[in-house]
Amino acid sequence: MAVFRSEHSDGMAEISESKPTSRSGDANATQRLQPNTLVNGYLLEHLPIYRELCELRRQGWQNEAGDTHFQQQRQRADNADDKGKVVFFKMMRAIGLELDRATSALTIQGGGNSQPAILDLCMAPGGFSAAALYRNPSALVRGISLPPSQGGHEMLLREASTTDSDAQVYVSFRDITLLAGEMGTSASNIPASHPEATSFSFDRPFLEQKFDLVFCDGQVLRTHERLEYREKREASRLLTAQLVLALQRIREGGTMVILLHKADVWRSVSLMYTFATFSDSVELFKPQKPHALRSSFYLIAKGVGPELDAALESVRRWKEIWTTATFGLGGTGEDGSGDEESEVGQSGEHADEKVRAVLQEFGPKLVKIVEPVFSIQAKALKNAPWMKK
Repeated sequence: MAVFRSEHSDGMAEISESKPTSRSGDANATQRLQPNTLVNGYLLEHLPIYRELCELRRQGWQNEAGDTHFQQQRQRADNADDKGKVVFFKMMRAIGLELDRATSALTIQGGGNSQPAILDLCMAPGGFSAAALYRNPSALVRGISLPPSQGGHEMLLREASTTDSDAQVYVSFRDITLLAGEMGTSASNIPASHPEATSFSFDRPFLEQKFDLVFCDGQVLRTHERLEYREKREASRLLTAQLVLALQRIREGGTMVILLHKADVWRSVSLMYTFATFSDSVELFKPQKPHALRSSFYLIAKGVGPELDAALESVRRWKEIWTTATFGLGGTGEDGSGDEESEVGQSGEHADEKVRAVLQEFGPKLVKIVEPVFSIQAKALKNAPWMKK
């Protein structure tokens, strides 16, 4: 969850895609950036608040006080004492309730005699599940979270059990990115030379259960000690692992809440478009105060159809991305980590065509749903202490 987790970025990169740099002479880098360039251009043309936000970001880059602010914030988060951990838990619970007031995403509509069921991926410290239980007191909750011994958060939801798998609230502490069986990889397909060959799991947790509401709230943790091969690939591995597990557990017509970053990059836009192809509705939510300065936001997909062809194809593609990022097989990058072109599914000119086609079809909807996200961040940037000097 948000405060204690890294965006693989520093300082003012917390609020925007990246600090402007010169890339002339690097044809491959320019080509890989093309999808983002097309998205940025479309938003600049059609959304005035985005033009304002870009200018505020530019001003922020010129002020070192912004970097200092985020560095201090990360230091407090990484070294939080017990009181700080409780504050974070309560903040996430408050964000969950704010999200529900805005979208009704956490309120499970009654129907039939089945018990409402919630799946919380990257659950600890449990703030979102606490909010969901407040809205649905009788709900069954199942969660997966990185063990604290590996740098994960402590579980602060008092109702949660780590030993009784039949409890109303049960959490399994494990690294979700190592669930190879869930991603369609068998033990015999794990290269013996892989640095974590003996660490992968082949069981499929909670497969027998269908869930009305699924949280995909994971984000790479700075406190998680990882092998070097994972550093450039972890964000992709974590997101795809969550999406695959979620879509293979969600009930027909269920709701997914997904933490994302940077609504103006192709990876985020592509995911919005993808979910729109197999969901009744897609909307975005950003808290008014907590994390308002940051690029983070939530994608809420309602009426998800996990058996639709578009959903099944998405699961297949996410498994491929995870496999590429984990084993370096067939990736577009030299290190096999994959990049935004692999998420486009094309390269070069064909990637350009795919992005343009999506923007032509989905662009008007995109402008409508991202405007509140950019408005909240722009307002927060205007009022940031370093912007007033």
